[in-house]
Amino acid sequence: MISDDMIVVRSAEPLTAAIDGEIVMLSPDQGAYFGLNAVGSSIWQLIEVPRTVSSVCRAMTSEYDVDGQTCRTEVVAFLDDLERAGLVEVHR
Repeated sequence: MISDDMIVVRSAEPLTAAIDGEIVMLSPDQGAYFGLNAVGSSIWQLIEVPRTVSSVCRAMTSEYDVDGQTCRTEVVAFLDDLERAGLVEVHR
């Protein structure tokens, strides 16, 4: 499981495009498309450069009306999904 002090960054693999404030990605290795809503797109933008999970959560709580624990739970779950899909790298 991903923890607060781990560093996450986008994988170089997916091809991305912004469409109406959301991100659409193609993973050539998996031959799959992925779509990110506005919140997921915000996280994707944040991890363009390597960041700790806690840094991502701080940025998200300042942008959205969400408490810290809920944000952390949702961000970690989202990043876990992206890691399983090969779309992010997690440095433990």
